[in-house]
Amino acid sequence: MKEPFSKEYIKKIKLLDKYNKHYYQNQNPLVSDKEYDELKNEILQLEKKHNFNNLKSPSIKVGYKPSKKFEKFKHRVKMLSLSNAFNKEDLINFQKKNVNFLTLNKNYEFEYSAEPKIDGISASLNYKKWGIN
Repeated sequence: MKEPFSKEYIKKIKLLDKYNKHYYQNQNPLVSDKEYDELKNEILQLEKKHNFNNLKSPSIKVGYKPSKKFEKFKHRVKMLSLSNAFNKEDLINFQKKNVNFLTLNKNYEFEYSAEPKIDGISASLNYKKWGIN
């Protein structure tokens, strides 16, 4: 591993870890979602370029140890995270993965809809009584 890459990479990993701690444990984000996503993307691009990552990489580790204020709850179905798309190439790669996974014709036409990203919000709902009485 080249020294300049190593120093730059480690610096960015440490900064991302700091941002994660403030967001997930302290509920006090230090940067905007846009700045966070840009840093994360820079790290992923460095890893791709140099074929390297470490255990704190955003390609391996998600978030940070959650605050102790949250009550633990086991979900019936695992809650998964979505990937980001920052440009047309990311969307094309996403589409290729879907075509392969679903064994579709490579000329299959997809229809997309996009909306603003809202970080930190997810829900898993269980309805005990459903319907109108």
